[in-house]
Amino acid sequence: MDEPAAPSPLNPADGHRERLRQRFLGSEAGAHADEALLELLLSYAIVRRDVQPLAKSLLAKFGNLEAVLAADPATLRKTSGVKDATVALLKLAQHLCQTTRSDAPKQLAEPKATPPTAPPATETNAVAPEVQNVPAVAEDPAAEPRTVGERKLQVSNGYLLDAPQLARLLSFIESKPDARRITGAELIEGSGLSKRQVENLVSMGSALGLITPRTQLLTPFGRLVAKNDLFLDSAVTLEFCHFLAAGQQRNLVWFEVFNDLLATQPPMTQPAWSAWLREKLTGLYSDRSLVKHVAHEVRFIIDTYTVRNFKKLALLTESPEKTYALRRYSALQPLTLAAMIYAVGERSSARLVPFADLHSRPGSPGRLFALDSGTLRQAVETLHQREWLRFEVRHGLDQLRLIEGFEPLEFLAAAYENRAPQLRVAPTAPPSSPLLL
Repeated sequence: MDEPAAPSPLNPADGHRERLRQRFLGSEAGAHADEALLELLLSYAIVRRDVQPLAKSLLAKFGNLEAVLAADPATLRKTSGVKDATVALLKLAQHLCQTTRSDAPKQLAEPKATPPTAPPATETNAVAPEVQNVPAVAEDPAAEPRTVGERKLQVSNGYLLDAPQLARLLSFIESKPDARRITGAELIEGSGLSKRQVENLVSMGSALGLITPRTQLLTPFGRLVAKNDLFLDSAVTLEFCHFLAAGQQRNLVWFEVFNDLLATQPPMTQPAWSAWLREKLTGLYSDRSLVKHVAHEVRFIIDTYTVRNFKKLALLTESPEKTYALRRYSALQPLTLAAMIYAVGERSSARLVPFADLHSRPGSPGRLFALDSGTLRQAVETLHQREWLRFEVRHGLDQLRLIEGFEPLEFLAAAYENRAPQLRVAPTAPPSSPLLL
């Protein structure tokens, strides 16, 4: 049997690590700061090295502890000093936070900033009666994070969608085409907006598919919008933004409103929307978070579709009794619909899309625009006739075959430029069998 290895030389960092642990257990001042928590966490994966520089580097790169824990493993490994053991520990910490939800250890939850004091009521930011009546709740600095898993409860954070302000932000980001990441401080200085305005506009822009949340750069679709429709006036922009915002499960309240509440429930008032959503989301967040934040998000969505730019789509109808219902949208443009269909194919990495996936599935164009099967089928047949896709009926199964070389952004660019879409490459072969329509 081998002799036990001799003790390693004393590591000067051992005393520092012990102090970190004792400060954490004793809840001393600063012990629950992001850097201290991350440094303590890293010390369990990296045994014989000072991990403070790595903790600083990760926070500088991702912004805060929650973002570090949520980062993609491949992205984490690109950071010097991060090995598989470190990645595994960080993802384990994230998993534990998500699993325990509101009961997660408070030291691992990102402290939530105190929401802004409601500004004086104006035409732009007047507070709806329901929000005025929400009970005042003292902020808990260790309350649960704004997301559960990949679903975000707070998109608006109590603000309303201001297209001119969002345009200022998009314009500044567009002016930095070579940037790999734009910091919050750079956005504040470059746009002339306040810190809180920038934070909330980035959140809204991300939900609309215009801004990438961590790098705060424009998405490919965001670059198209910044170039062609900076103030979100075009039906192309509004239709596709609605498809992205209401069709992504990450935007929790937005998604639930258009894919469940409006699709399955009778017309309801704004307070009834909030009550229905709170009941559905019970258990995912604390009761007081649901009381406060769901009301804000409902107010944001109703205002967005009845007052702001999205009013042009006329998707929400309001009765004299102040109930809201989803209206069938019959003006969906062929190029925009084609972009949505190809986006559905990209989500599942498939070149064949069942027709049912476009009609009744949550996040589908039919569900989000209240299109009946016959209307949607007619629209798809139009795309087939224009040779933008192939609509096939085989053995009673309706499906759409996507054509190699077409992609969502090309359809959107063609819509903005009022031209026919172009294939990136010529199709390699004709259809393998005749189409039956």
